[in-house]
Amino acid sequence: MMRPSRRGLVGLALVGSMTLLTSCATFSPITTNEAYDAADGVTANVGAVVARDLLVVGTKGAEGLLSGALVNTGTQDAQVTIQAKGQPQPVTVDVPVGTLVTLGSGADETNVVVGNLAVEAGSLLDVTMSSPSGGQVVTAVPVLLAEGQYATVTPTAN
Repeated sequence: MMRPSRRGLVGLALVGSMTLLTSCATFSPITTNEAYDAADGVTANVGAVVARDLLVVGTKGAEGLLSGALVNTGTQDAQVTIQAKGQPQPVTVDVPVGTLVTLGSGADETNVVVGNLAVEAGSLLDVTMSSPSGGQVVTAVPVLLAEGQYATVTPTAN
């Protein structure tokens, strides 16, 4: 009876392990096809308007500012009304077809001030967005301190 050579056994082990490794990739989902928020903020849909990278910058007990963007992917102009817990008045934002409206504190941005933040930085704050065509959506938005890259995102920056 012939004994298998050491070289033959190594080759067989190599072929077997390669088969096992390639089958792992076959049964694993493709993660790049999964939608996720790649930034600090969150995403929400209100009809044809997509709210991207929403977050509130501020400190508990003081005014905060909603930061992010609204994109109208529809075929008609849209209006989105935004109100966060503690916000004195809702803000209505016009979002023309195919445009991006930035929410923040810059001169060309729409300010959505949240008065008297009820939660600490690191917590989530419910923000309600509504439109005639999209209904009403409540989204838990992260609250961050006005530090680092968010140091200029404050209600008084204008």
